[in-house]
Amino acid sequence: MARVVNPIYDTVFKYIMQDPRVAKVLIGNILNTKIVDISMNNNEYSTTLPNGKHIFKLDFSATILNKDNQKQLIHIEVQKALESGEIMRFREYLGALYMDNTKCDKEIISTYKGRTKEIDHPYPIHSIYILGHELGDGLKYSVMKGENIFFDQQGNVINVPENNDYIKGLTHKITFVIAPLTKNNVKTHLDKLLTIFCECNPQDPKQEIEIDEYFDDSEDYKILIKALQKASGDKQLQGNLSLEQHAWKNFIDLENENNDLKEIVGEQKNQLIEQKNQLIEQKNQLIEKDKKIAKKLYTLGNSLEEISEFLSIDIQNVKEYLK
Repeated sequence: MARVVNPIYDTVFKYIMQDPRVAKVLIGNILNTKIVDISMNNNEYSTTLPNGKHIFKLDFSATILNKDNQKQLIHIEVQKALESGEIMRFREYLGALYMDNTKCDKEIISTYKGRTKEIDHPYPIHSIYILGHELGDGLKYSVMKGENIFFDQQGNVINVPENNDYIKGLTHKITFVIAPLTKNNVKTHLDKLLTIFCECNPQDPKQEIEIDEYFDDSEDYKILIKALQKASGDKQLQGNLSLEQHAWKNFIDLENENNDLKEIVGEQKNQLIEQKNQLIEQKNQLIEKDKKIAKKLYTLGNSLEEISEFLSIDIQNVKEYLK
């Protein structure tokens, strides 16, 4: 067993993904795609949402071999979050990516009477979400992949050609990696690679993890292990990782304090509601008692004014009581 830094941390994840060999291995296997060339775009993004949840994003440009064994340029967005609650920010990033007109090839074509115009051919988008939380009941899968599927009027699947810019430009492929489930039911080559993310408890994300160097004898696994070992020996990374872990622990402590406070406030609120309900019940009992007295006095010949004075209530209430 070897002790290495935990790649669930942004600092470590970015460090190892800057190595094109690691990016090829990890992203290529997640997408089940042969990557010819890949480069990280210089626009990584890390943010803390208003609810305190933290997310991290890396962008890549890659040349892959498509289903027809032809080279194709694609854009890959990798987003990572330990806790739930980040959906709207994920959508915001994806929307910005769809609006980015630099992620496309330009083509000049001839039009009417010798005129020309520029046509955009947007790169296909592949989104990868590495999550430190599960997605709910019925979704106990470490990896889930999806893309838009089109049907004809009879419900038959339409086979959209790989080179159809219009359809591909308005849709994208998506893959979820559920980190807490990566150590469960390890069978495939990808399962073995993804076990490096299994230590991701949001309440206690460990700075270092123990990993079996010989868990898998593939070249892909060796590349990932070597990258993590290299990261573990980088003094600057160690310092940045300590700062990130300290910030994360402070957030967890603050969140726990807030939860404790919410629990106390919730208990006090429930007590006040119970007291209010008791007062309402007592009031209703007194009203019922006054109604009986009012009806008894009325049958004995007392006037509305006399009953009102006796019960210390206005005449309108006396009338209501006698109904």
